[in-house]
Amino acid sequence: MASTSHLLVLCEVTRQFIRRGKPFSAVDHANLIVDGGEFIAVVGRSGNGKSTLINMVAGLIRPTSGSVTVDDRNVAALSDNELSRLRNRTLGFVTQGHTLLGNLTVLDNVILPATMFPDPLPFACDDEGEISEEGQSLSDDEASAADSSLPDTIVPFADDSGAKSADAQNIQAGQRSALISRAQDLLNQLGIADLADSYPRELSGGEMRRVSIARALMNQPKLLIADEPTGDLDQESTDIVMRLLRAQADNGMAILMVTHDPDALAWADTVYRMDAGVLSKV
Repeated sequence: MASTSHLLVLCEVTRQFIRRGKPFSAVDHANLIVDGGEFIAVVGRSGNGKSTLINMVAGLIRPTSGSVTVDDRNVAALSDNELSRLRNRTLGFVTQGHTLLGNLTVLDNVILPATMFPDPLPFACDDEGEISEEGQSLSDDEASAADSSLPDTIVPFADDSGAKSADAQNIQAGQRSALISRAQDLLNQLGIADLADSYPRELSGGEMRRVSIARALMNQPKLLIADEPTGDLDQESTDIVMRLLRAQADNGMAILMVTHDPDALAWADTVYRMDAGVLSKV
């Protein structure tokens, strides 16, 4: 189980907490291997360790013992900066709660993860790794129009003084079109393209959930962690979301989904159950 040739490896992972002065294991010696293209679902009653498990994968919680390896990196050994890059470029995370930024439109919320680091993302590059011509060929008028639709708060490339670097300015102009196109495509696939200019306060719970899924997929992560991705959705929206996630897995993305929704399980390749912290294959 300790091989690092897989995208995700959990080896004898245990996480203990203290309750009423006594230790208990929220996750108890869990083992799991996930490769690219696999769609894994984890089920189980509330309070049995599912959220603790995926939070350790994302580096939000450190294991008491055992190891979590993502893309050949021991998550617990990473610095804050390294964890930030891992979560931004390798992982996508659909949280159970709603975490959209209220001062940004739906489109801006989806684009936000793509602005956190200055190096170009795969979808903004051609086959040789160069920034695509589409991203470079904006006219001055087009660039101005794009900039006016996206507030500076989602372009945080800056030096310690708060000034935007020359690289940041070039990336802002060169990648804007590709970022907008990518975000709009995701919103369209999720059936909410008409909400691009809306704000979170104007959305229903199910609409916010689908925006969060688009945001988590924005950077084309290698591994998508989805905590109850269909929790606020009706049957039609559930089918839309699950078809998209299945397509992502078929195209090579690994998906680790926690769910109580029996309709979502049919889309997964393998189902595991968490019971009193113990992870086992169904």
